[in-house]
Amino acid sequence: MRTLVKVYTPRRLRERNRWLRSDGKPNFKSRIHDKTPELSPLIRRDVPGVNTSTPILNVCELMSKLNTRLIPVLTGRNEVIGVITATDIIDYLGGGLKHNIVLNLKLPTIYDILQVPAGKIMTENPVVVEESLKLSKLLELMVNLGLGAVPVVSQNKYVGIITEYEIVKFLTYKHVGVKVADVMTREVLSVDENSKLSTAMKLMINLGVRRLPVVSGEKVVGIFTWKDVIDLIGTHKIFNVLSLKTLDEFASIPVTSVMTPEVMLIDPQADISEAASKILETQTSLLLVSEDGRLAGIITERDIIYGLVV
Repeated sequence: MRTLVKVYTPRRLRERNRWLRSDGKPNFKSRIHDKTPELSPLIRRDVPGVNTSTPILNVCELMSKLNTRLIPVLTGRNEVIGVITATDIIDYLGGGLKHNIVLNLKLPTIYDILQVPAGKIMTENPVVVEESLKLSKLLELMVNLGLGAVPVVSQNKYVGIITEYEIVKFLTYKHVGVKVADVMTREVLSVDENSKLSTAMKLMINLGVRRLPVVSGEKVVGIFTWKDVIDLIGTHKIFNVLSLKTLDEFASIPVTSVMTPEVMLIDPQADISEAASKILETQTSLLLVSEDGRLAGIITERDIIYGLVV
């Protein structure tokens, strides 16, 4: 297990290539085509949209409260013109190129930085799917583009979002017959326990991941995820943690102060239905794969989806 610092092809794009046929399309199992084709049962209709002037702080509050990593940005006619993801926010706060917005504005406090409107950091012209789209077509789109969540519209009006979590919940059945070892990612990217928050966020953006095990030598002491950053802000805990409320103070927070210390483990020989059950029960998005006391890999919602459908 290594702590890596150079830029890689995002993991979601490397993963995709494992599951595509020579014509670039996934070879779905017949049961996917037999499933109810409509997307309605999968849609989260409780996730509201925001507008371009909504402060980033308010977006973080919604993400934290609703446990979602994507919030659509809407026009006054309820049309999707962009999305803000947890990755966009981490990028903005110091992880990547969007941080230049903060540096150019020269805002004095983290509160001021979080009052910047959502339109400044949103991803424009996002992939949007019609509610009438077939499930197999949605899965093909998500696999090919490496999407973890998409807004759903009906007659171009926003109705909700679909995430990997809803898909796992919808597709999982008692025994799949696919082992965790068959779909897990064996290259485990990690961050050292002595790292600062800024280092961990940069790793996330550079490596194209939303989760990083936190290690002390070869021992995993916690998991640092997108939600740890969002909850720090969205619950307003950040304003109690920081005494000076400056960006430098925020960047210097130890990653161990933000990470989730509980680590969920699973055996590589377990059926992926067991992994799915653990993820659904705990509402986490990943499990560490442990074999003979060592870390053998990581399995996420996306890995489970690939195992279920391809």
